[in-house]
Amino acid sequence: MISRRHLLGGSAAAGLALSSCARAPAAGDHVVRYWGMGAADADKDEAVRDAFLRTEAGKDARIHIDQVPSNGAADMSPIITAVRGNTAPDVWWMGRFTAVQSASIGLLEPLDPLIEEFEGVSPEEFMSQWVQFAVDEVTYDGGIYGLPTDTDARALMYNEDVMIDAGVDLDMLDPDQHVMTWGELREAARKVMTVDGRGNYTRFGFAPWLDEGWPYTWGFGLGAEVYDNDTATVTLDSPEWAAVYELYADWAEEFPYASVDTFFATYQPPNSPPSQSAMFSGRLGFTTTGPWSIQGNEKYAPDLPLKFTWLPVTSSGDETYTWSGGFSLAIPKGANITRTLWEYMTFHAGFEGQSIIQPAMGNLPTHLRAIEEKKYNPAAEIFRQMLPTSIARPPLPAGQAIWDTLDRTRVAVPIGSETPAGAAEVNQDYVEPKMDLFSGYRMPDSYGQPNEIPG
Repeated sequence: MISRRHLLGGSAAAGLALSSCARAPAAGDHVVRYWGMGAADADKDEAVRDAFLRTEAGKDARIHIDQVPSNGAADMSPIITAVRGNTAPDVWWMGRFTAVQSASIGLLEPLDPLIEEFEGVSPEEFMSQWVQFAVDEVTYDGGIYGLPTDTDARALMYNEDVMIDAGVDLDMLDPDQHVMTWGELREAARKVMTVDGRGNYTRFGFAPWLDEGWPYTWGFGLGAEVYDNDTATVTLDSPEWAAVYELYADWAEEFPYASVDTFFATYQPPNSPPSQSAMFSGRLGFTTTGPWSIQGNEKYAPDLPLKFTWLPVTSSGDETYTWSGGFSLAIPKGANITRTLWEYMTFHAGFEGQSIIQPAMGNLPTHLRAIEEKKYNPAAEIFRQMLPTSIARPPLPAGQAIWDTLDRTRVAVPIGSETPAGAAEVNQDYVEPKMDLFSGYRMPDSYGQPNEIPG
């Protein structure tokens, strides 16, 4: 990988981006102002930029990087303020989850005309280079509003040393041999659990509301759907969604939320350094996480046998499931749209850029060629195996509102302040009027369908 502070020689030096703390250059044919991934990943943005500047398309470019990161479930006020104040960047590293909502309120430029102008092919043909669920996430009202960059998936992570000590059958956890049922996971969690003389957990097994145990995570495995495309109606009050919250309530009855909270306050307190985790200290058996955790595992616990397996299913033989998020490059309204901008976007989000970024980031590429050529950390291979049946969060204009209410009720049910049926009703009542503003809205027909992923 190119050094973060690599200086280009010769004619390329003129194209070196300005420091992120410097004033952005004025708009021009070869100037691209980019809001990037964030300070922690600035070196990766810079590596892609430097590689682009060495190409024929980038030899005269000036790529100015500001680290104004997006998040998959974040406040969009910075980009809203920038667009309204005519200070938006030319390209924005945007959480795909917010793409449809951003497009619906006029924050983004459609990419279809640029694809046709600069690529000379249809948007459908051009976007076939990326994983379908990621394309669905950036599709609004039939138009494309972003180029997918990375993706992930959800799995169970476990500490093999803890499993051996607790007497858990390792074959049951081997993803090549078995997919655990919820009943098997609970029995394993019971074996892992130890308590002190006062009944406090000193080693804990698993709770479905922890870490990536979002309602979406389990909802996709229980057949819960947010929106009925055929009837254009919100379906958050369905029996399947009630079942998600019954799952939380059932586990909280055996493993009380307050006791679990006390355990983590003791062994993994809030704001503790990343090296201080209940998993790393051998106090936790299982958690729900994604490939991004591999980087931390390798850095802070390289000698621990931390492994991954499938999410639990209801009955033996049920199809595996997971969900995937990620980011994209989008063009805010008011951007200076040039061929150089388009060339940089397609380089960054295409095979070349993803081949540079994803092995270092720990996540998976969305570009099919990058997946096929395994441009990712080999430790993330199991997550690549999950992609064919993975699904994205539904691309809806009320996506943020849906996430917010699902997250609130994820806590309300296990602490006992809301019933499972009541949680489903609360979510429906909160989201339905927001989607009513988009009467007849339809997600892409490809949403929820199996993905063709290179092996």
